[in-house]
Amino acid sequence: MDDPRPAAIHSLVRHNVGPAQPVKARPTRIDRGMRPEDAFRATLSDCLTQMTANAATLRAGRSIEGLHQLRVALRRLEVALKAFGEEFRQEWLDDLRGRAKILSSRLGPARDLDVFLTELLGPPAEEGDRESFAALRTRMEELRGRAWKQAFDCVTGTDFALFTEDVAALVHSRLPMAHDPRLGHVAKRLLKRQERRVKRRGRKAKSGEEGDLHRLRIALKKLRYTAEFLAPLYSKKKVRRYVRKLRGLQEHLGALNDIAHVRTTMHMLTRENDGKRPQPAERYAAGVVAGWYRARRPEIAKNALKRWKRFRKVKPFWT
Repeated sequence: MDDPRPAAIHSLVRHNVGPAQPVKARPTRIDRGMRPEDAFRATLSDCLTQMTANAATLRAGRSIEGLHQLRVALRRLEVALKAFGEEFRQEWLDDLRGRAKILSSRLGPARDLDVFLTELLGPPAEEGDRESFAALRTRMEELRGRAWKQAFDCVTGTDFALFTEDVAALVHSRLPMAHDPRLGHVAKRLLKRQERRVKRRGRKAKSGEEGDLHRLRIALKKLRYTAEFLAPLYSKKKVRRYVRKLRGLQEHLGALNDIAHVRTTMHMLTRENDGKRPQPAERYAAGVVAGWYRARRPEIAKNALKRWKRFRKVKPFWT
């Protein structure tokens, strides 16, 4: 029986009614009796449900968690399209994935500023000049307002509407895609493919360079999403243990990503916006923030690499 959730929620969102609370990802409803393309469609269905439900929260008003979960949904959708698209050898799915990345990028500035103002600015502000940091916060709130306007325009725009319609159409399609009808075999290949990418990134991450560690974090995130998609096919206990350790490693690497958030946000500040240049107090506070995080980077990178070495010994649940 077809799953009515994506179409129903999508219809409600188009009419500006329906769920107005942030929605996290839910376990994928797949089983070993499914064909691979049916498992793929079920995965897309769950991604679409999360995506459209959280879009409703942004249509209803500013929701920090709703925006975060919407970007999570788009990233999960990207991973599903890439992972299954490679397996099925369906290059046309790359078009949908590219559109998901574009939509996510339009939401990025608002999310970056949310993280900066609610999480990253506080610690260094305790050590800096109060008036300078007040000026910086005021300026960043202005930029945040513009970014949120862009996010609202994104979820209410034609591109978002057409994208959700195309994904919903794919969910309910019956296109033959899989070359191998055995879902268990396909699932293992998908997981092994993501694992190989992680190992390649991990070897390069030994350099300790920020870019290499960032790419390792992204590869781990893709592995985690793929593991969560396919979790119902395996032992709950083994999956839970593996994903828990994977999340722990991601959190360590996420601390490094905070530095990238700061750099991106500072770049927003230094650019001229409507002819308004940063004031000396704002520049001073921005420099303190950048320096505060930069000074902590070596220790964070060292701890992340130690955690990575321990994670390499964890036995995958699909072997």
